[in-house]
Amino acid sequence: MDLDRRELLRTGALGAGAVLLGGGGLGALGRLASGAEAAAAVPNVLSGGLIPEVVTVTERAFQAWWLTDTPQDTTVVLRAPGKAPETRVLERDKLVHVATVDGLQPGTRYRYELRSGGRTIPTTLLHTGTVTTLTPPPGRLLATVALMNDLHIGEGCSGTIQTIAGQSFPPCNSGDRYAIRMTSAAIRALRTVRPKVDFVFANGDITAEARPGEMKTVFGILRRARIPFDVTRGNHDRRHRDSCLAGDNDCFREYAAPNSPLGEHAYHWARDIAPGVTAIGLDSCDPETGNGRLDRGGQLEFLEAELRRTAAAGRRVLLGFHHPVTLYQELTVLPPVLFGVSPILGGQDALDVIARHDHVSLVVHGHTHRNYVGYDGRSGYRTPFLENGAVKEYPGGFGLLRFYEGGVLRTFHRVAEPWCRDWIATTATQLFGRHPDYTRGPLSARAFTHRYDGKGFQPPASTVPGAPDLPFVGS
Repeated sequence: MDLDRRELLRTGALGAGAVLLGGGGLGALGRLASGAEAAAAVPNVLSGGLIPEVVTVTERAFQAWWLTDTPQDTTVVLRAPGKAPETRVLERDKLVHVATVDGLQPGTRYRYELRSGGRTIPTTLLHTGTVTTLTPPPGRLLATVALMNDLHIGEGCSGTIQTIAGQSFPPCNSGDRYAIRMTSAAIRALRTVRPKVDFVFANGDITAEARPGEMKTVFGILRRARIPFDVTRGNHDRRHRDSCLAGDNDCFREYAAPNSPLGEHAYHWARDIAPGVTAIGLDSCDPETGNGRLDRGGQLEFLEAELRRTAAAGRRVLLGFHHPVTLYQELTVLPPVLFGVSPILGGQDALDVIARHDHVSLVVHGHTHRNYVGYDGRSGYRTPFLENGAVKEYPGGFGLLRFYEGGVLRTFHRVAEPWCRDWIATTATQLFGRHPDYTRGPLSARAFTHRYDGKGFQPPASTVPGAPDLPFVGS
């Protein structure tokens, strides 16, 4: 079936439209302006949109976001075990509040309150008043990888599922160069990460339509990080007729692999990014339709050869391609239909290859714009399949993967520059305010420790979209 993301979401949104409209949507959110310039109101949980939430937890910090209807302070009251409460005033005169609470101890449970204007922000299932910091895996830190996907450079309106009579359904949000601004902010944030990022993995849909200007722009932005990077192709990056000077109309190939032959669509690569860690990228995009497949260009033979090479060298592998591949992931998209790599076009064969190699630490995807963890029965709990949230819209950020000798520590980081805060709050109103329920993902998919020995916390498989966060995180 030639179904893309918008067509699939349209079938779900049309069926759920009456329910979603009954939830309050934009009206309950104070009608944040498209363009992200309007003041934000305090929404309630049933209204959707950006509600108070813990965005991420690391081994030494956590971050929470919330809205107020007038500029107010961003205050956190922290209660560490066995200590008196500590009040931290982190910001002043903010509508979109970002509270980063650092200086914490790994593997420790803290209680906290969020406050603005002298009032306590009520707890919700997404901000419970308690948080447990992550415990890093055992051994030395080997490498830090930044994970970015769904940048959509060149896109003009965010949130469109279908155009009906020339109008976006649901209503979309447009801001000045929003995809460029969000991606650029993410790159600036990456340059401040410590320990430093060793490699940036841009995992598909790096452009809106793979036009020449879009490809030039996104590669220019990625190079500003001054960090080694590589890209994979997403459905938006497929060949577009008459869109490029290249004879095969493949602007992505022209920029990502300029020395490859015309018509060589399946861009795949392996990079030894640090001692003991290799990143592998595959092209999961059909060149004409953008649908998910892995049976072109000898990619599975390439993957098998690289996994044998890295196993012999004692290297851990991060594998990435844009479309999700496990049956579990397929059945929990909205609506539950085949949305990722087709099982008969390389999907099942790819899972067989992965299952034969227990040094594949993590498989990462984009495409769904959500944070989500799935598994495949053949490889079991030793290999999580991680979907990472989009850069260009809510949840609006990037992932960090810290590879240790004994496991991987995963965190998701939202960009927090002033314009980006407002844009994230605006795009949280997409799909009649229900967009975050689908894309946010549980906290256990945004912040987890995956140990190779199976001890301690392992990321559980994420539940159906919109379900509450698990009541724990850490080790």
